[in-house]
Formats: sequence, structure tokens, C-alpha cells
Amino acid sequence: MIYVVDDDAAVLSSLQALFSAHNYQVQCYPSAEQFLREISINRRGCVVTDVAMPGMSGVELVRRLYEGKSPLSIVVVTGVATVPMAVGLMEYGAFTLLEKPYDSQKLLQAVDRGLKISDEQCEQSQREQDIQRRLSQLTEEERNVMDRLLADKPNKSISSELHLSLRTVDRRRQSVLEKLGVGSVPEMALLLGPLRSVEVSRQRTPAQ
Repeated sequence: MIYVVDDDAAVLSSLQALFSAHNYQVQCYPSAEQFLREISINRRGCVVTDVAMPGMSGVELVRRLYEGKSPLSIVVVTGVATVPMAVGLMEYGAFTLLEKPYDSQKLLQAVDRGLKISDEQCEQSQREQDIQRRLSQLTEEERNVMDRLLADKPNKSISSELHLSLRTVDRRRQSVLEKLGVGSVPEMALLLGPLRSVEVSRQRTPAQ
């Protein structure tokens, strides 16, 4: 699904015709406010938005989607683009900025890429949710052991640090592996590695 947000009725009509002619599903909105009222930002798809609009601007819309961790990809079109605007939009998740008058083929290519990116983000989000579900099954004691296993510490060191017997450490180690659905510590590291990278990335805020 492509969502077009623009206060110009002629632009909405033109883009709806363009996308429909290329077999895309498309919905049009005359304002960012209406779009946010009527569409869940948690769905997949691509948003094509203008920047200068009455009320909420396209920049603010992009920021809202970014802060809501929306999997929707964003293509921004604008009559006047500045370097600071472009940098800000990219930091808030817009992956393409096209200046008017834009080439229709370039817009179609950008939207096609945006839809693929949105699909990938949705699939990644589903994987993250599955991993979080598995992690939620661990007790605090098991998490303490897991963290040290991920730090590549041997059972003997973990036993000393946590004041546990080697048998207890081994039992908790096996429980962690079983609950996470992996067969070894390296496999566990591979499972959790991408999730930890995403968490670190999401803690970073765009430059002001």
C-alpha cells in the first residue's frame, strides 16, 4: 500500500493515477493530521509526503513516524530542499528526497524500494518480538548466567562471580539454551546479536 499525503488535490489525483496505473494500491490524504487519524503507523507500506502543508508539515509527519518506530518507509517530495532539511529528514528515517518537478520513473523506483524496505522492517520486528518472547521466559538468575556466557566467560568464572556451584551454573546454562531454542552459546550469541545491535541503534537520537 502507498499512502500519499499532500494538500494539493491535483497532486493527489495525479499520483493516485500514476501508482494505480502501475498496479499499486494507493490511498490519498489531504493532510498529515488526517493520515495519522485514519492509518495505524504499525502497518507496512510506503508514505509519499509533501513537506510544506498547512497544519502539520511533512517534516513533523516524518518525525512522528520515526518516534513511533513505524515500519512505514517514507519518500519526501518538496519544491524547495535545503541541506539541513535533507539531513534532518534522513535522520528521522526518510530514505529518499525528491525535488519538484520530479521524474515519475524515479518516484516509482523510490516507492518500489521503499515497499521492500518496509517489508524487511516488518519481518525484522517480528523476529525481535519472537526473541523478546523467548527472553521473557528466563528468570533473573538465568539472565545473570546468560550475560556472562555472552561475555565468553567459562563456567568456573561464572561460578565464582555468582557464588554458585558448577552444577548450578551448568543447570542454568542448559535452561537458558533450551528456553531460547538454541543448541550452543555461539548460536545464542548469533540469535541475540542483531537484537542488541538494534537496541543500541534505537537509543541514539537524531542530531539537533
